[in-house]
Amino acid sequence: MPPLGFSDEEMNAITTLAAALPHNMRSEFLQRVANKISTHQVRGAGLVYRTAADVQRVLLRGGLVAVGISKPGKYGRSPRRERRR
Repeated sequence: MPPLGFSDEEMNAITTLAAALPHNMRSEFLQRVANKISTHQVRGAGLVYRTAADVQRVLLRGGLVAVGISKPGKYGRSPRRERRR
């Protein structure tokens, strides 16, 4: 695969999304993004961002559960805790 040249805007999007990943997952993230982008003939900042966000989402799937953070309730509130009496 020939090297991909990214604009500053595209690199900012990629590095920002990569920063949310653990260090050991970043090379896999970059490789997946490059593989997906290389299949497109025309590339722009929007395509790069959407592709990188999709790859990040796949790699982080289940992340909230994995670190023990509960999901907010229906209206964005934390689940109710029982009051102590």
